[in-house]
Amino acid sequence: MTAFKGQNKTKYDNGGSGDNIIPDGYIKTVEKVWMDSFAFTSVLTTADTIAIATIPKNKKITGIDVYFPALTPTGATLVCGIAGDADKFIQSAAVGTGEKLSMNNVDGFQFVTTEETDILVALDTVAITAPTAGTITTVVRYT
Repeated sequence: MTAFKGQNKTKYDNGGSGDNIIPDGYIKTVEKVWMDSFAFTSVLTTADTIAIATIPKNKKITGIDVYFPALTPTGATLVCGIAGDADKFIQSAAVGTGEKLSMNNVDGFQFVTTEETDILVALDTVAITAPTAGTITTVVRYT
């Protein structure tokens, strides 16, 4: 049996010096959490976006979850990303009642912000026409 080590575990075991410096935010960091909710009172359409967090410059995104505790949309999908890359974190995923959608785009994992960055949720395919009111809850984690 071979015992393997991850890249940063190897650097840590080797003293983390010289070329083996572990980048800030990869180990022994405190994860920050931005929790928010959005209560809508009318139909959400594919032209709508919801800003769910503003992340400071030079922060790594480690996870995003979007919850739909009381929604019953039919055939709706959503994306989650940033301006100019709408599905950076969640690629088109079906919305369902009592479900949680989590970051599913590997391109977004540990994405580093280069400036203060808004995280956006948007409907991708069809509008949520029923119900016409509800609450979407979100959690964005970063280091």
